[in-house]
Amino acid sequence: MTRENLSTLEKIVRVKSKEFNFTNMKLEHSASVVPMLREDWHLFMQMESPILPPLSLQMAIYAEETAVRMLLFPSPIIINRENVNEFIRLSNVANRYLYRGTALGRFWVDEEKLDFAYEVILKESLAEHCTEEVSWQMFDIPCSHYRDLHTPLVMLAEDIWKSETAIRYLIELRDNGYVDNSEYGLW
Repeated sequence: MTRENLSTLEKIVRVKSKEFNFTNMKLEHSASVVPMLREDWHLFMQMESPILPPLSLQMAIYAEETAVRMLLFPSPIIINRENVNEFIRLSNVANRYLYRGTALGRFWVDEEKLDFAYEVILKESLAEHCTEEVSWQMFDIPCSHYRDLHTPLVMLAEDIWKSETAIRYLIELRDNGYVDNSEYGLW
């Protein structure tokens, strides 16, 4: 990635981190220091809810040779061997609602490592010519979807709901713009 595009990316990360209340873990890259994490930026946020425990998220951003890659994932891990299929079903439905085609990223579940994540890979040329779109794809879209998924993710992780209820909640929220939480035993 060119120095100019890295500078643009740095500005996007700085501005959007502040907007979404992410904390940035400074990573030192030098010949004498080998960082534990290989990404260029590592961010943390706590997504709060008035009715549920918070959802801790981490974002890893990698400036690759011709692209930028971003992963946003819950941490600590919220999946276990018993509920992994519930999360797979939820992620499949969530992907159908990713701004009805405007999101360039996708949710996925790694069955082996028990990870749930949103990932987007953007070509360097997009960063060069469409900085607003890059910031939207890396921050606004995934954070909005995690906000909508906060309740289903927490309820699945705590084994209170099965995927059918989590999916019904998400579909109702996306189709109607709201959910009556009392119908889901949340009030």
